[in-house]
Amino acid sequence: MLRLFLGDAVANCTAIEDALGVLGRAWAGAVLSAMLGGAERFSEIKRAAPGVSDAVLTARLRELCARGFAVRHVDAGPPVGVRYALTDLGRDTRPVLEALERFGREHADELGARGAGR
Repeated sequence: MLRLFLGDAVANCTAIEDALGVLGRAWAGAVLSAMLGGAERFSEIKRAAPGVSDAVLTARLRELCARGFAVRHVDAGPPVGVRYALTDLGRDTRPVLEALERFGREHADELGARGAGR
């Protein structure tokens, strides 16, 4: 952990905040995890992230596409179908999400009940 702050601490903090600005959005990690697991269609992603509303899922998918983490493909059909795929940038989140999950599991007691202190 100390390695993060050797050198230019301000640049390192900025990079962390930039990453959290995307990955720290509500449900972003769950959506990316679902897509890393192979989910492509809206309904598949929603099923892999139980509890996310349609509106929030739509917003996250739009943001992830706009930021270059995913792309949206429209299949002409009939019927017309929409699929989402991760870009290289989106796939590069795997080790970050795995580390966050591991941290969350290892420190569940210290982190407290979900939503506490917000």
